[in-house]
Amino acid sequence: MPDADAIVATINAHCETLSDHDKEGWLALWADDTVLEDPVGVDTYTGIETLRTEFWKLVTDLSPMKLWLERDVIVCGNEAIAILQGVVTREGAMQHVGPLVDHFTFDDSGKISKMRAFWKYA
Repeated sequence: MPDADAIVATINAHCETLSDHDKEGWLALWADDTVLEDPVGVDTYTGIETLRTEFWKLVTDLSPMKLWLERDVIVCGNEAIAILQGVVTREGAMQHVGPLVDHFTFDDSGKISKMRAFWKYA
């Protein structure tokens, strides 16, 4: 199981790679059989290939974007809560999004096995 420092580093890398539009760097953080709910109750992406195609299209459509940690990450075992803020591009204009609350679960190798993103879906 990854330690708290490794989990926080991965969450920081999640923010940095999305902000830098670094697709391969971002995908390297995820387990092959991962599940991403973003936002919870609306869209679910299962498996690394779905992240590579369907989810990354959404990232591209909202780029340039920037995500950052608003507060310290809370780590309990192999799970963590991160409170984020961000800006995305919609219809050619930068738009603030947040707060976002992301619940991460990590596998034994330190990869993200599940993430549930909570944010106001308009």
